[in-house]
Amino acid sequence: MIEQQQEAVVLVHGLWMKRWTWNAYRRFLTAQGYKVYLFGYKTTQQAFELTLMQLTAFVNSRPEATVHLVVHSMGGILTMRALPKIKKSGKLLMLGSPVNGSRVAQKLQQMGWHTGLLKHATEPLTVGVSMPQVLRPSMMIAGTSPYGLGRFIERRLGPSDGTVGVAETEADWIDQHEKIHSSHFGLLRDKTAMQKTLAFLRQAEQGTAPNK
Repeated sequence: MIEQQQEAVVLVHGLWMKRWTWNAYRRFLTAQGYKVYLFGYKTTQQAFELTLMQLTAFVNSRPEATVHLVVHSMGGILTMRALPKIKKSGKLLMLGSPVNGSRVAQKLQQMGWHTGLLKHATEPLTVGVSMPQVLRPSMMIAGTSPYGLGRFIERRLGPSDGTVGVAETEADWIDQHEKIHSSHFGLLRDKTAMQKTLAFLRQAEQGTAPNK
């Protein structure tokens, strides 16, 4: 009963990342009273459909009734595609997720480098989220500090976090969208991002109007 009453958060990392990249977020959310779970997966070496099934099973098997999803980069695409089969209630907070497809990934594909670098991540990163079914309150936090390897691959990102363009994170199906001065990987330890995440998770669902 206690486990069902406590709210949980599942953290889902992005391309080439590991569960430990969430250490700062894990410590922060745990200190705020959440039960935090880390979902790890092989971002390029495993079929994306298999990862979808694993994430769905992982979230649905948590003992808590409310399970929020806090996701980074490609983890947002993975989570959005899994949502229709996730039975837990909660919110979705995305950090720098290229839901409209990544121009950097598209450029890598054009150059033929995707076969060695992206592999199974090629399709989700180049396509993004094509048929969104959100099914829970959602928010995106995008970075605007353009220091990252992505800008050396694709120079036409426009305003970006150095890897993902702000425009790649914007969609009318996202309830709230905010920008902060952070790089793509800096979002994982940015204190402003953490505070905005906490405020969103604690926000009453019928409260603040969507910021689109």
